[in-house]
Amino acid sequence: MKEIHDSWEFMNPNENEKYEDFRFEEYYKRVIKNEKLKHIPKIIFEQWIYYLHNEYNTLQNYAWINYENIEFDICEWDFTELTIINIIEDFREHVKNRSQYTDFDQFCCTDEDIDHWNEKGTWRIPPIILDVKSLNSKIPEWSELIPPYQLVEGHSRLGYLYSMKRLTELNKGKISLKHWIYLMKGKSTKD
Repeated sequence: MKEIHDSWEFMNPNENEKYEDFRFEEYYKRVIKNEKLKHIPKIIFEQWIYYLHNEYNTLQNYAWINYENIEFDICEWDFTELTIINIIEDFREHVKNRSQYTDFDQFCCTDEDIDHWNEKGTWRIPPIILDVKSLNSKIPEWSELIPPYQLVEGHSRLGYLYSMKRLTELNKGKISLKHWIYLMKGKSTKD
């Protein structure tokens, strides 16, 4: 039996907040009232928790975590650091497919995102990466979390980043030296 933590259950959209009805703002107003979850940035709810709350891989790998004890830091990583993150098996092929592009017109994202890739050499919205070693709980056997880092959300973006490296080598673009990410990690117990 897979474990679902109470903090994850609380973040479940209710019947009046379904994403199919574009009810994110209503959802966010409700969940942010919980003092124990106020520290989670709005963009984390918006790009991951709200839309993928009941998705199989999300439930399998992240629903057991106590989000009262998780923090999200925005930080910059270079390309090499981003090549050592684990990708769950169900999305490895997706990342690989997105990493094969040799031109911007192959990117399957919004015009705003394509312009950002072309002008800045990086993604517009930072993906979410979990520092697996920072978790203060034993990782359940059913979870695919593998240290040191796990890609939580942003599989297309990671694939595009690999394509961006290729485009740079082909002199069709220029990859940025640094890339913003949200680093998800267990709160430090040291005071």
